[in-house]
Amino acid sequence: MRKGIGLEVSALTADLVQDGIAVLVVEDHALLAQSLVIALNAEGCRADMAEVIDRETLLEQVRALRPGVVLLDLDLGVLGDGVDLVKPLTELGARVLVVSGTTDRRRLAETVERGAVGFLSKTAHFEQLLSTVLDVVAQRPVLSTAGRYELMSELRNARATRSRDFAPFMTLTPKERAVLSALAQGHRAEAIAATAVVSAATVRSQIRSVLAKLGVNSQLEAVALAWTVGWFPAEPH
Repeated sequence: MRKGIGLEVSALTADLVQDGIAVLVVEDHALLAQSLVIALNAEGCRADMAEVIDRETLLEQVRALRPGVVLLDLDLGVLGDGVDLVKPLTELGARVLVVSGTTDRRRLAETVERGAVGFLSKTAHFEQLLSTVLDVVAQRPVLSTAGRYELMSELRNARATRSRDFAPFMTLTPKERAVLSALAQGHRAEAIAATAVVSAATVRSQIRSVLAKLGVNSQLEAVALAWTVGWFPAEPH
């Protein structure tokens, strides 16, 4: 067994992976995925790359290969948001380590909430990444209790802030939400009225109601507030 970076796969690790591969790398950046697989195999830790085709194909691979650990990127193109994959992967028995370029602490906290054992930035040195993966394979903790508590506290605070920011938007009627959506797309009252087959006066009345409920003085302010708080209106009907 090679010790090029001073790491060994423990006897515990060998026991854990005797019936399947140790690590499945779910990463749409082929070079990084291949580098990890090669390095892990060189350390005596059986690893393979997942086929990033669609969600069900990925889950079928996990069922077939039974990896002890899944290295999961969060931005996977056709697979959508990797956050949503954490729970189904853990339910299949895998320990999920998130390896992502995101700096969004809320997203990272959500992965831990859903069962990930920890996360690591893609900007980390490769040796640190490899060392962390081997720790996860050997079932050593990579996120401290204090670190987890801090993350969950941040997540609660972020959700409370989001709920507070969204509160005014929740008072909008479906038609008012559609009008705000149309305004966000740059449509004027007359165009909105023509699409909805109502009078321009009706749309202007709805716009005034939107402004009052959001506590702003202009259509521009309403749209700016919607984007600022992360409220993405539905497509207008």
